[in-house]
Amino acid sequence: MNTTTSQFVNQSELQQFFTDIGSLMARDSASSPFTDQKELSHFFSTIGSRVEMAEKEQQQLDLKEATRFNVFNLIEPDENRLSDVLGSLLDPRGNHGQGDLFLRLLFEMPGFVSYTKRTTDVRVQREAFTYSIRNQRRRMDVLVEAGVLLAIENKVDSAEQKDQVKDYLEHLAHCSSVSHQRHALIYLTPDGHPPNSLKAAELKEAQAAGRLHCWSYQRELRDWLATCCQQCAAKKIRYFLADFITYIETELKRESPPEQLEQADEN
Repeated sequence: MNTTTSQFVNQSELQQFFTDIGSLMARDSASSPFTDQKELSHFFSTIGSRVEMAEKEQQQLDLKEATRFNVFNLIEPDENRLSDVLGSLLDPRGNHGQGDLFLRLLFEMPGFVSYTKRTTDVRVQREAFTYSIRNQRRRMDVLVEAGVLLAIENKVDSAEQKDQVKDYLEHLAHCSSVSHQRHALIYLTPDGHPPNSLKAAELKEAQAAGRLHCWSYQRELRDWLATCCQQCAAKKIRYFLADFITYIETELKRESPPEQLEQADEN
C-alpha cells in the first residue's frame, strides 16, 4: 500500500481494520495467531483490497462532488479575512446577491427577535472607529446600522485588549443615545467565552439587557450559517457557506483556558 493510497482511507475503513485486527489478536493466545503466516498474509491482503476499493470509490465521488475541496483550507483566512466574510454576508448590497436575507436571518436568532430593526437602507462598516469615547483609536470589526446598532468583535486566537469590549459598549451606548436606536455587541470566539474586560456584575447586566451576546463559532455562528445555507437561492453561495461551516467544524475548534472556564462558571 503506497502513500498515495493511504490518504484515501476513510473513518469506516479504519474502524473496520481495527475491528478485524482486534478479533484476530483476541483469539486463543495459546494458539499463537501470528504463527499462521498464510492467515496473516490473507488478512493484510484483504485490508489492502478494501483500501484500494475505498480509494476508487472516493475518486469517483470526488470526480462529481469534490467532497474534500474547501476554499477556506486554501486561503487559510485570519481574523480580518473572516470578518470580511461576515461583513459581506450581512451587507444587503453584498455580491452574494441575496439582498437582506442573511441579515434578516441573523435578526431571527435567539436574543435578537424582539429588536425593532429594518433591513433596507442598511450600512455595514468594517473597522468602525469608536469616535465617541476617549479611546478613539479602537476599531470594531463589523458595525451594522439597521434600525439597531449591531457590532461584531471577532476573536479567533488573539486575546481581548485591555478594556476593549467595555469601550465598545460605551461607544455603542453613546451612539444609541443620540440616534435613539437599540444597540448590541456580538463577542464572537471559537468557544463562546465571555470578554475579560467586564466584571461579573457588568457582564450579567449587559447580557440580560441584550447589549452583549457571547457567540461561539461552533454553535451560534454555525447555526446562523446553516440557516443561511438552507434558504440561500444561489447554488454558488450555498457551496461557499457549506465550506465555511466545514471549516468552522474542523479548523476553528479551541479549548477554553482555565481562567476563562472559571469566569464563565462565576457568571
